[in-house]
Amino acid sequence: MTDLDWLLVNASLSDRPGRWCVGIAEGAIALLNEGDGTSIPSTAARQQWNLDGRLLSTGFIDAHIHLDKALTADRSGDVFASGGLADAIQAIRTMKASFTLEDIIQRATQALQWSVAAGTTAVRTNVEADPFLDLQAVTALQTVQQQMAHQIDVQLIAFPQEGWFATADTLEIGVADYMERSLQAGVEVIGGNINRGLWRSSPEAQVDALFDLARRYDCDIDVHLDNWDDASAFTLPYLAQKTIDHGWQGRVTVAHIASLAYVSDADAEAAIALVKAAQITVAVLPTRIRLTRVAALLEAGVNVVCGTDNLRDPFVRHGKADPLAALLLLAQLIGYGGDRQLTQLWQTITTNPAAMMRLPNYGLAVGYPADLVVLDAETIPTAILHQADRIAVFKRGVLQTSTAAIPSSASE
Repeated sequence: MTDLDWLLVNASLSDRPGRWCVGIAEGAIALLNEGDGTSIPSTAARQQWNLDGRLLSTGFIDAHIHLDKALTADRSGDVFASGGLADAIQAIRTMKASFTLEDIIQRATQALQWSVAAGTTAVRTNVEADPFLDLQAVTALQTVQQQMAHQIDVQLIAFPQEGWFATADTLEIGVADYMERSLQAGVEVIGGNINRGLWRSSPEAQVDALFDLARRYDCDIDVHLDNWDDASAFTLPYLAQKTIDHGWQGRVTVAHIASLAYVSDADAEAAIALVKAAQITVAVLPTRIRLTRVAALLEAGVNVVCGTDNLRDPFVRHGKADPLAALLLLAQLIGYGGDRQLTQLWQTITTNPAAMMRLPNYGLAVGYPADLVVLDAETIPTAILHQADRIAVFKRGVLQTSTAAIPSSASE
């Protein structure tokens, strides 16, 4: 047997029953055998750890976060008292004048360190570019992306927080050119902020502009869409049809789509069928509290992902970049408490966002990257309901974080 760096024995796996032993070598899963590992000699690995039935899962994936403005709540004054989207946009716009490259790097790094400790091995983050920041946040997050590549994979979305078009006497100042420059600078995904309730400009025109850029730069789309609590902001069917027309199936993600909850059941059913046909991923952000038709999307087989969204900034004052905490909140909000339902939700922070990000070889299989998290629970429902401690986190086979629960020798 090839020498192993780690041999994790007597593990409960997140995707199959029984007890298993998992060997790690050269950054990948090198061994995956059913059983408690008693038949494997301890000399086969440099470090051996008996998990005693604890849950071993692929690393979590945070499908939607905002790292560039994270940890700025203390600069926000009393904006939280109003709770309005426009007020939060204005607050972050005002404080951007104080952002520096070093400041953004420091805050984003801190947030990602929290992510890693929570068991996250990949994130997709929005990053803003506009007249207030130019491409400063893009440069900062690309720096963090490189500096932390050994700990976590970071994928960037160019996000037009300030509005795509310029509309006189409104909040929408127009940052389309900054979005294209972000793609030219190497940002991987083009984003949008399409909301008929917030902006006066045509949401359909922004959809068209997004697909124009996506086709020219051959990039995926990840858009804040219809984030409004009534049926007036309902652009989802138009975007879904454009996805099919342009052959962008499997390459589009929509976040929020709150207005789907306010249209008629017949319109919602038709829209969900179109979303499924277009192979669109739906990002659900539980901290928003008022959610879309999450259960209906899941039952229809739509690829639903869960993100932590804003982190201690003018939009959300709380949070610790923890997908498992977001998952519990999601379960509570949509009334999912059964074991089967909770296991289904688990996929929204693991396999579903891996598909969204098109991560190669994500999963528990020999030859796949050893991006793993050990939880102090034996089952997925228990891990969610009890918010199990993340005892250890591995990125490409290297132990990134651990708690005192691991013996100092990491062997037994």
